[in-house]
Amino acid sequence: MKNLSVAFVLMAGLVSGCGRVASPLSVYQVEPLVKVLPCDSVFVDSPDTMHVAKGECASFQFVITTSQNVSGLQADVCPDKLGEVKTGWVHDVHNENPTHGADDMIVTPDNNYPDPIIDDEQEDLSAGKKKTLWVDVAIPRDAKDGVHKCKLAIKGETAQGKTVVKKNFFVKVYPVTLPEEQKLNVVNWYTPSTLKFLNNGDPVEKYSDRYFELLQLIAEKGAAYGQNCWLIQEKPVLVMNADSTDFTLDFTYFDKAVQMFIEHGNLKSFHNSHLGSRFPGAKWSEGHCFTVNYVEDKQIKQDIVGYQDPRLKDYIQKYYSQLQEHLREKGWLNMCCQHIADEPDNPGTESQKSWTAVAGMVKQAAPELKTIDASFEIIENQDVSVIILGNNIATLPPVPEGSQRWMYTCTGPQGNFANRFIQLPLIKTRILHWINFKYNEEGYLHWGFNYWGHSRSPLVDVTPETEWPGGDCFIIYPGYNKVYPSIRLCAMRDGIRDYDLLKMLEEVDARKAKEICDRIILGPDSYNLDIKHFYDTRKEILEILSRSVKK
Repeated sequence: MKNLSVAFVLMAGLVSGCGRVASPLSVYQVEPLVKVLPCDSVFVDSPDTMHVAKGECASFQFVITTSQNVSGLQADVCPDKLGEVKTGWVHDVHNENPTHGADDMIVTPDNNYPDPIIDDEQEDLSAGKKKTLWVDVAIPRDAKDGVHKCKLAIKGETAQGKTVVKKNFFVKVYPVTLPEEQKLNVVNWYTPSTLKFLNNGDPVEKYSDRYFELLQLIAEKGAAYGQNCWLIQEKPVLVMNADSTDFTLDFTYFDKAVQMFIEHGNLKSFHNSHLGSRFPGAKWSEGHCFTVNYVEDKQIKQDIVGYQDPRLKDYIQKYYSQLQEHLREKGWLNMCCQHIADEPDNPGTESQKSWTAVAGMVKQAAPELKTIDASFEIIENQDVSVIILGNNIATLPPVPEGSQRWMYTCTGPQGNFANRFIQLPLIKTRILHWINFKYNEEGYLHWGFNYWGHSRSPLVDVTPETEWPGGDCFIIYPGYNKVYPSIRLCAMRDGIRDYDLLKMLEEVDARKAKEICDRIILGPDSYNLDIKHFYDTRKEILEILSRSVKK
């Protein structure tokens, strides 16, 4: 277990405000892939130009210290003709569930770790303490090539009056433009039941106007940070037909959700929620269970059955034939995939048998509807294979022409694998999408976008109520009518853009793209995590692409 607490030496050449009276504030630029821990106390100012393409964000991190109490601390940035600037204060959260087996797991004395970015508040800063500021600068597609000098001003109020400290930081824009539509498919599953956390804890009526208003906040935040695929949790509603002999599907709320994600969620594809689950208390290898609906005595009735129950096939035929035709009418059929049941187990188990059999029933009822699910290996009847990150990804067969293979992480893998856990180095979240590139996986899936209800108090304590590592359940944070990003979400967004750059380089020189990626991703659970090496490698990609543009 390695403690990655940052130890810095105090030094900075800073410009002070308030005339001849030196400001009590000091500002230090820190690499954005470094987690500034609560126990860190002295810092090196490390001015470093951020090298970027057009169409991405440049992330910066600053530590602010003071020799006097300062209230109303706020940050203003002049971005030198670049795009929108977002600033926020990085807060610490508590976690007691570690990442097991990681040689580089971060450990602090108080189990507090930086993550949420609170971007709508001023802060107070006590003498001898520190605050961490996160700055994102959007790079327009028409930005001028070359070095831009951005100006940061930190302002506050002391007992003697107003104070300000200023600092310059630099962005170098290359003549390289990212594609309008990102290459990587990305989905994080949202949890509707936790929308109450955006509503002062008050219950939110399902499918009400307030429900969709809050869901839109989730969609917008996901889209802003690279999510372009959504698991639609709003299912069609079963209603009795006119003569009460059978059911039909009412798509009102389903359509409203899909349309909302089209308008606000950067929607490239959507996935219908799972048809089945596991029987309560069942072993992972045992078969899945499925809810069937049928009409009896002029009423819609429901039962839970196994995959061999003949009622299941009849229900699937009625339900999915209607769904396919509706998707065709809406023009959404090519955008849609269907989940069957999560994580079918190994070959020969009832779990995989039930998954394969039911996927076959869905294909018979709706042959144009693609199937997708998280699994441990490639299995029959799955059109989009989503394989958990593990050593086996290095030996999977090539992806067939016209097919896709995605990668996912969740409560696992742990050990030295990359993941999104709160106690892993931030670079391990960013390089997830370098792993996507290395192993030819066109998408990334994670189950926990806003599963806030499974931790004690999201903005204070991220420890799950299970043995899962902290940070697994969510990567965004709730406020009232507000969704806060995290430094992990920023790292993930920047990794998605790294994937775009690698794909662009692959078009120019496939061998070079592979060689450069291999410098960072040595194997499924082996990486070069040196931050300077990472940024130098990324800069080389930009320089190669710049030369190809000039040709």
